[in-house]
Amino acid sequence: MYMNYYIYILFFPMMLISNFLIFLSNTWITNWMIMEINLISFIMLLIFDKSMKNELLMNYFLIQTFNSYIFLFSSLMMNYLNSIFFFLFLMNLAILTKLGVPPFYIWYLKIMMNLNWMNLLFMSTIQKIIPMVIFMMLINFNNIYLFYFNVWMILFFMFFISVLGLNQMNMKLILAYSSMIQISWMIMLMYLNELIFLNYFIIYFIISLNLIFVFYKMNFLNLNQLSILKFNNKFSYIFLMMMMLSLSSIPPMFGFLMKWISIDLMSKNLLFFMILIMIFNSLISMFFYIRIMFYSLMMNFYSLKMNFKFLNFKNYMSNNFLLNWLMLIMLLIYEIF
Repeated sequence: MYMNYYIYILFFPMMLISNFLIFLSNTWITNWMIMEINLISFIMLLIFDKSMKNELLMNYFLIQTFNSYIFLFSSLMMNYLNSIFFFLFLMNLAILTKLGVPPFYIWYLKIMMNLNWMNLLFMSTIQKIIPMVIFMMLINFNNIYLFYFNVWMILFFMFFISVLGLNQMNMKLILAYSSMIQISWMIMLMYLNELIFLNYFIIYFIISLNLIFVFYKMNFLNLNQLSILKFNNKFSYIFLMMMMLSLSSIPPMFGFLMKWISIDLMSKNLLFFMILIMIFNSLISMFFYIRIMFYSLMMNFYSLKMNFKFLNFKNYMSNNFLLNWLMLIMLLIYEIF
């Protein structure tokens, strides 16, 4: 336990510093070096995660290093060969794989499902900063073919991911699918307005931080466990429901404001058909956020009904018991007539 604490004290600042350094970098080589420093820092956090298996840790290391070397190779070849588009395309694929964007997402689900809550927060938010900044550098090349490839790939696979998230019961997997959907929105915003993209990312980080904090304190791993929260801590239950409403972009929550601004920006720059697909995918993903709330409320309702069998019927003639039944009968008569 103490070793875990000291590991976070040592390597978490190193991970944060590497994320800030990427904003000062202006060459591909330094970008690659910062990515490797960030990777070493995060792997040190994963090593002392008890729920992380060694083979998954090795898978994460190999995938990240392989894509880093593809990025480095492409950046070097761009200076010596004339086929700039091909190496831009390779760099683009390497960064999308690092982000865990569909269809390069299988490794992302396996890692997220086996992380603890703290590392899951880092993986879904902070670890996305460096690849997204590099992706913005690639956008500055203004290659129209790369733009259409990324946009149509995101539109198609975003629908696929939204449908896959409908039948999930594991809370970590639900947050992983949610992260992929939100990253798809952020990539679309990168092409349009970097400031709005930054605002969107900060809001998503704040919502995720609050959600994961509740899950961490209550040790929730499955959808069935959410019904217990209403009995243990009503304030946390209401707070969790508010965060779910905000993440699902339901007005008047703050998450809805950013979706509204994003759709308004897209309506001025993208085709109507593209915006319609984005909204439709967002509605599908909204369903599995609301399903978490609905399932929790329904489980609470059924558990209250089942508690009737634990009543102390030895004192069934007591005044309180008779008064409660009398009020219930009066309410039923009122509803009937």
